[in-house]
Amino acid sequence: MSNFTTKLKYNKPAVIWTDAMPLGNGSLGAMVYGNPVNEKICMNYDELWSGTPEKKVNKDFYKHFLIARDMALEGGVGKLYEADQYMEKYCTTGSSQAYLPMCDLLFNFAEGEVSDYTRELDIANAVYKDEYTKDGNKISKEIFISNPKKSMVVKITAEKPIDFEAVLECRLKSEITTDESSIILNAECPYHNDCDAHEQIYDDVKKGIQYMTVCKFKTDGEISSSGEKLVIKNATETVAVLSCESSFNGFDKDPYREGKEYKNATLNNVETAINIAYDELKEEHINDYKSLFDRVCLEIDSDGDKTLDTYERLINFGKDKSDISLYVLYFNFGRYLAISGSRKGTQPMNLQGIWNDSLFPPWRSNYTTNINTEMNYWPMLPCNLTELNEPLVKMVEELSVVGQKTAREYYGARGFVSHHNTDLWRKTENPGGSSSWAQWPMSGGWFSRHLFEQYEYTCDEKFLRETAYPVIKKAAEFFSDMLVEDKDGYLIMCPSTSPENLFRDDGKFCAVSQTTTMTMSIVREVLENVIKSCGILKIDEDFCKEISEKKEKLLPFKIGSQGQLLEWYNEVVEVEPHHRHVSHLYALHPSNQITPETPELFNACKKTLEIRGDEGTGWSLGWKINFHARLLDGNRALSLLDRQLRFVPPEIGLDFVRGGGTYLNLFDAHPPFQIDGNFGAVSGIVEMLLQCRNGKIYLLPALPDKWKNGKITGLKAKGNFTVDIEWENSKLKSYSIKGEGTPEVYYNGEKI
Repeated sequence: MSNFTTKLKYNKPAVIWTDAMPLGNGSLGAMVYGNPVNEKICMNYDELWSGTPEKKVNKDFYKHFLIARDMALEGGVGKLYEADQYMEKYCTTGSSQAYLPMCDLLFNFAEGEVSDYTRELDIANAVYKDEYTKDGNKISKEIFISNPKKSMVVKITAEKPIDFEAVLECRLKSEITTDESSIILNAECPYHNDCDAHEQIYDDVKKGIQYMTVCKFKTDGEISSSGEKLVIKNATETVAVLSCESSFNGFDKDPYREGKEYKNATLNNVETAINIAYDELKEEHINDYKSLFDRVCLEIDSDGDKTLDTYERLINFGKDKSDISLYVLYFNFGRYLAISGSRKGTQPMNLQGIWNDSLFPPWRSNYTTNINTEMNYWPMLPCNLTELNEPLVKMVEELSVVGQKTAREYYGARGFVSHHNTDLWRKTENPGGSSSWAQWPMSGGWFSRHLFEQYEYTCDEKFLRETAYPVIKKAAEFFSDMLVEDKDGYLIMCPSTSPENLFRDDGKFCAVSQTTTMTMSIVREVLENVIKSCGILKIDEDFCKEISEKKEKLLPFKIGSQGQLLEWYNEVVEVEPHHRHVSHLYALHPSNQITPETPELFNACKKTLEIRGDEGTGWSLGWKINFHARLLDGNRALSLLDRQLRFVPPEIGLDFVRGGGTYLNLFDAHPPFQIDGNFGAVSGIVEMLLQCRNGKIYLLPALPDKWKNGKITGLKAKGNFTVDIEWENSKLKSYSIKGEGTPEVYYNGEKI
């Protein structure tokens, strides 16, 4: 891999947060600005959320839900709107808690004339570096975050001795002290974070998560403390180690009264790392990281701009799409973010991965589970990163525990339910607000597909038996109990919404329908996965029979007057025909219910996307790349990727209308920043080059014309196969498939 595809490089320091460079080890995250005078490193830790396990309860939910269901089943002009408004009034609970910033690490250097400035993020090794000359003194800074040592390591070097100050700043309730070589932060997360009112609420009795951050220094110069800061003088080499641990002890434990020990753990992390030579720490970190990153390698020939400055590449790409290696850089950056943001034993990635600088972040930087959290994990299995799925799997298991009580108390049902978003405390009850997002009890079903898909990729029957199937079964139990007959005798889940979208009922904006295509697609897939699992494991014959009988009576897909796949139960007037969500195509992707082998529905999906259009927020563009790849249209998929690579200046703010794209540091612009678009694009690139369904592997199913020559190695296909593919002049040149058994392999519509 070349520097053009593995380095983000700039000739100016970051000015704002979305210019800064992300580092992470799954739990500890950093955004590095690279300022040669007032350096700022924004720190995060994955366990720092507001709140406690305390749950809000709507005791009358079930009674009101049944009334709303009868309204929706009755239908008729205005009746769905009536159900919609009734549910908004009586069938909501409250918002999730928020993910919070940890602190900022600041280095204050002397003013001076700076020249020859560069900063870069080497995503092949997960190391940040900046270097420059200041008043004739060559200075550099190198930073990485070690997963083995649970610490961030900073090395500052200078040809001639320099002086600087080191400071920790925290916007949460905190106390900062120093000793002869360390800065120590003890802090507390708020009991509640009211993002709407921009208010942090602390409580002397109901205390939030406690945490400690320690930054320890060693230098060839002199260190002294001055109040809350350290002063380093006459240094040519300084190494700093920063670590954090918290009292969070599980989704069901009070973080203060039942919290885990965290202070000694933090100190041990720092003491262990600071006493190891820098080069040894760096080598260990790189080896650990590369054991994951190097599993997959994508190469595509490019005749485009070979400048290494990433800002120039983005700007030039807006005018000339010949810099094909930028696609590869974006692919590699997405895999870098996955490895940096999700590791075994950490929390799963939220709306912003593990990176957040706001006390009141957009959408609380929570787990938005009607697409965004799921999209974060689309690349893991095909990119041979199964270990990185572990945090998501664990969260889904925990949701299935909490969600059993919600299913029983809120719906009178077996199994488990989770709704539109969740948080560190595994919230499963529905949020407040518009029915278009609040009334969506489907995320447990969507999450359960991730577990079954992990079995499909790994063929790990132990995982299926002990982890995946118990969750899938509970999701199926809930759906089975929720199904009711419609006027034609089909089984549907009623009432239902299509995430965040609206139609007109008697001229009024409405979200609630008798059922929706996405709802029924998720239900159908969950029931199918139960049937498959029972067959593989040879268990639960009676339950399998129950599910099989209900699956046969499910409402089928419907096609509308324009040849499109219908989104709601009936053909209705859409409020936003170009809405960012395209949830009714769930059966096309990520599911495989609609394929080229179902041509009428396949063509209906094409028509749906034609009507929807190509604009969208960052994550929406990411999903559309996958849709068009599944429709075997590589050129259209690439055009969506081109849109996603549009440079988005920071002044756009929250302007959805002007569409999504990419910030200076290659973060996905919703806008604002959401990390899901980065992962959606990685998944989409894989889908262009490799697809697998029904035990068959499809090579180069949606290869764009522009990608004439290239190869990819190390991809995973279902069946636990490792796949290498090489192409030349837009045609398959060679391939290799390693694994047990001999799968059916197809290229260009023909079995090979």
